[in-house]
Amino acid sequence: MSFVQYKVQDPVHQLANVLCTTKIKPMITQCCMVALYNRQKNCAPDEKAHFDQTIALAKQWERRKCNHREPLEPSVCIEQVVGPANQHRYMLAADDPVLRRSLRRVVPGLPLLHYSQSVLILEPMSDLTDRHIGHMEANKSAIPASERKLLEKVSQQQDNPAETAPEQAMPVKRKKPKAPNPLSVKKPKTLKSTPNISERSSLDAAKAKKPQVTEAHTLQQVTRRRKKRGRGDSHAGGN
Repeated sequence: MSFVQYKVQDPVHQLANVLCTTKIKPMITQCCMVALYNRQKNCAPDEKAHFDQTIALAKQWERRKCNHREPLEPSVCIEQVVGPANQHRYMLAADDPVLRRSLRRVVPGLPLLHYSQSVLILEPMSDLTDRHIGHMEANKSAIPASERKLLEKVSQQQDNPAETAPEQAMPVKRKKPKAPNPLSVKKPKTLKSTPNISERSSLDAAKAKKPQVTEAHTLQQVTRRRKKRGRGDSHAGGN
């Protein structure tokens, strides 16, 4: 209700100045809207205009669904929406000091804002948030469990070198070169085998044993055949 009490005109502009950014997305829950309407009905006549202005401004903001069928108190609704770990990374602007104090002690990483005499104030980091950040940084720089076991094993081997004898190194299996694809290889040309010295000598000896036919020998055979034919013709004429 600081908007009505301090007559705040543009809270989004004040948020931009405090947070040094223009990317601001103001939100309000349905239970808080119901609480505004109820206070407007019971307000004094001189405050009605300020309540109307505040409700008109709240209608421009995004309506955060709290899924409460029956409207709850704004503090209870906001506490349930934020949750125990502030999963959606909200920044809370609330007038209720009890709500801010309880969330500051329980929820880490929840920035808190409130008005003090029409001035928007960003509260300092809580001790819980500081411890949570330190725990996260320690986890990031910590050694993983697998590496820790390896280091422990190495330290044990260094302390007791006799007990932990080095194991025989297994021979490294080298891959043999694969044969080429027979379909992609060009077939080699077959060469005629030349006879060696022993084979040549045997062939020459066989040729020497065969009778050689000369021209004189062939003439003798021809003349013999002609004489035989002449004798046969003479015998036939005498008969």
